[in-house]
Amino acid sequence: MQRSWVDSYFYIVSEWVMRLAFINLLWILFTMIGLFVFGFMPATIAMFALVRKMLLKEGDFPIFKTFFSVVKKEFLRANVVGLVFLLFGYMLIINFQFLGLLTGWMHMLFSFFLILIGILFIAVALLFIPLYVHVDLKAIQYYQLSLMIAFVNPHIIIFMVAGLVGVYYLFNLIPGLTLFFFGSVIASFIMWSAMLAYKRIQLKKEKINGRMEQSTV
Repeated sequence: MQRSWVDSYFYIVSEWVMRLAFINLLWILFTMIGLFVFGFMPATIAMFALVRKMLLKEGDFPIFKTFFSVVKKEFLRANVVGLVFLLFGYMLIINFQFLGLLTGWMHMLFSFFLILIGILFIAVALLFIPLYVHVDLKAIQYYQLSLMIAFVNPHIIIFMVAGLVGVYYLFNLIPGLTLFFFGSVIASFIMWSAMLAYKRIQLKKEKINGRMEQSTV
């Protein structure tokens, strides 16, 4: 018997809910197995990789096996990336504390630059992992692409931050959902937003290349 559209819709939603819950539990489990410090980044990258597969509708895939495979493959590189972000974030905090020693125009000037760098740091932190699991680039190119997207599509970064604030308040309102959906829902939202931003960049590149080809004809 053929399913009605209501049954099909309910099936898709329920499948997404179950998968997101399972992925979130795996994210927590593998983060704990890695003693949090060494487990967080590999587990987070694995979570984004699986969410990407779901968003691209790549069909059925073994969730645990795929998650474990990504963690194993990306363990070293993921922790190196995590260390880079941790050190840069720490240096940024130290510099903000240093502002208290400055006065007058020096304080204003350094405040402006540090706030700008802080905003760019947040943008790169939001985009790096989604781009890492979505496109195949050299390590430095992920940072460059993240910055490019932040400059070209700043509204998407604002949208992502606003969405994260909304998700935070949602889980504060319904704390029982946190264990099963906190990480995976955030990953889904960020991944979808980053894929949209990347697609817009690619379309703009194609338009520019098309114009250049027409001008040379």
